[in-house]
Amino acid sequence: MLGANVLAQNAGSGTVLDTLFAKLQAATDPVAIQSLEAAIWEQWVMVPNMSQQAQMMQGMAEMQQRQFQASVDTFTRLIQVAPELSEAWNKRATAHWLMGNFKASLADICETVKREPRHFGAYSGLGMIRAEMGENGRAVAAFELARKWNPHIMGIDGEIERLKALGGVVGDEDPLGCNQQVADRPEVREDLS
Repeated sequence: MLGANVLAQNAGSGTVLDTLFAKLQAATDPVAIQSLEAAIWEQWVMVPNMSQQAQMMQGMAEMQQRQFQASVDTFTRLIQVAPELSEAWNKRATAHWLMGNFKASLADICETVKREPRHFGAYSGLGMIRAEMGENGRAVAAFELARKWNPHIMGIDGEIERLKALGGVVGDEDPLGCNQQVADRPEVREDLS
């Protein structure tokens, strides 16, 4: 439908992602929204290098088979050779989260949004972890960024309101806990607290 599945993460895919995100913002048809979300995820997963693509697919298969440590190891190897791949960081964050290792998951989510500041999936995961840790303000900040980039996430408005009712006020300094000065900007310092 969108032709996005034929383009890999290269110089041209940034333009494809820009187009997909613009269309997602304006979309109202549920089928179109679902297709646009799928196309964005497909762009994030695609890797032009064949051996790196094989590692991405292997890590994803390991997660599906609930081999979470093997998945972490695979994504770690991929990140070592291609640290610019935001989705490698995000997938490893997911595997860490599935193993209950929130600290490692948070660190990888921060690396994900440093590389792809529109990553609504990473922001959603960040919001879930922050909420579970009782950090309601940071959870609200993360969920608001997820909603900014994908206004169609089911249940996110209610979750933001629920967390705000629990005292979730977004602070001005480092609202995500990723050492970002302003939540809307992709400026991230290297050190994590």
